[in-house]
Amino acid sequence: MSFNTLEGGITCPFCKSEILSGIGFRLGKIAGSRYKIGDQLDWEGGDCRPKRRPSVSTIKTIGYFNCDNVTCYSWKDCYPDVQLALITVEDNVITGVELYKGKEPKKQFAILEPASLKSQ
Repeated sequence: MSFNTLEGGITCPFCKSEILSGIGFRLGKIAGSRYKIGDQLDWEGGDCRPKRRPSVSTIKTIGYFNCDNVTCYSWKDCYPDVQLALITVEDNVITGVELYKGKEPKKQFAILEPASLKSQ
């Protein structure tokens, strides 16, 4: 499954190391693009999620990351636990990322807000 990557903006909740490898998410054109906070999402051509740029002003979606620090508590049996982040996009600009503290959604890369995009 393809995804985009958000670089920076979050630290591991266990060891407090900065996450350098990024946070995978599926929003906008899904083309393995790398973004930073403050970047605009690309919606031109290819596979987009949702299919068209939504007209809503704020979108919140789940992203996934692993801690890069192999001595971190999250590393078990040769691989790290996957952790969740909440990525916020406002007016098509990535404005924030934080640790996601809610219940893990049943659907991977879930769009949490707005409700009209949850099935996308």
